Amino acid sequence: MKKYKSKKSNEATKSIAFKAAAAVSAVLIVVVGILCTSPSKAEDAPYYAAPQTTEPEVEVTVTTAEPETVAPETLSPIDTSEDPVTAGVDTEAPDETTVGETTAGATTEPVTTPETTTVTTPVTTATTTPSEGIGKQIYREYNGRQFGENETFVGEYKTDRVSVGVSNVREGDVSYYICDIMITSPSDFHTAFSNGKISQVAYTSKIAASVGAGFAVNGDYCGNRTYGVIIRNGGLYRNKKSDNWDLCYMNAYGDLITCKNDKQDGKALVDDGVLQSWCFGPTLVTDYKALTKDQFNTPGLSRSAYEPRTAIGQVEELHYIIIVVDAIRSGVSTVGGGMTFSELAKTFESLGCKTAYNLDGGGSTALYLNGKIINELCMGGERAISDIIYLK
Repeated sequence: MKKYKSKKSNEATKSIAFKAAAAVSAVLIVVVGILCTSPSKAEDAPYYAAPQTTEPEVEVTVTTAEPETVAPETLSPIDTSEDPVTAGVDTEAPDETTVGETTAGATTEPVTTPETTTVTTPVTTATTTPSEGIGKQIYREYNGRQFGENETFVGEYKTDRVSVGVSNVREGDVSYYICDIMITSPSDFHTAFSNGKISQVAYTSKIAASVGAGFAVNGDYCGNRTYGVIIRNGGLYRNKKSDNWDLCYMNAYGDLITCKNDKQDGKALVDDGVLQSWCFGPTLVTDYKALTKDQFNTPGLSRSAYEPRTAIGQVEELHYIIIVVDAIRSGVSTVGGGMTFSELAKTFESLGCKTAYNLDGGGSTALYLNGKIINELCMGGERAISDIIYLK
């Protein structure tokens, strides 16, 4: 006898199959949606880096202030007579009268200090000068640059590889900082992400402290966007061209080069030895000449607004100027204080910079020196950002 399925049974089977197909489709849609809407998390690690065939200093220039990160066998003797960090620490052998006292006339055995008596704490070669505060004049020049009439030394950070002197200038109702930087090698110029990830944010001071920086400023806040060629410390994190924003990159020789972002390919730049890149702008100075208002490439940004600013320029080989503009005008903290792009460009030109480039500003602008933020912050507090430029 033949068995026939009822019409109701057939419809139930079709319904189950349809629901299963719909469920699979829904899963695929969610997966694709995640991939399309969250590109930044996939960029948390560089996906491309050139072979390390040049710049041998890259492997040996970074020192660390954390004792536990230095293997004991790699330590070399430290001259405590000159090292300011160990100054004041008693590293001499104990006085012989306190080690086995003898009666008068008795022969005293020469006292020697066991090897385990003196414990030397690993230190960096860095020496820092605490911020002296505006008004206390220490230098009238730095890195060969004479200070201006309204310029006052604030503080410095130095190691055997880098030096940065920070001064404050007050001209009329504008206040800004000049950070005069000299490095030994392009590999001494560092950048960092919050928690090492482009997709995360933290205060400039927190990121700086986490990497042991002595000096730092905010970067271009690349984690707030999904476009741009982003290279940091030789690794390519993002390779998405943009027609609208200027690109600035540091090549293998430490030179700053600016151009339109759409003319560059990240992999090609990394293969050429590019170490850092930023996608913000605009370019402020080219060939020692300040750009004019109508030349600024500023999509979505006002060319005439007064804002707190952070910008970087190059004077000559391995010599840079970073300017941080306070969020004040007429001595009063305001949201709209600071400089226009034209004022900023002319300031870099007056300092002899051959190239200059604007980074993120406004609430992101922050200047960190020797453990603290020293500039006047927009709205009175730091903004959480994705990245910094720093020296250590």
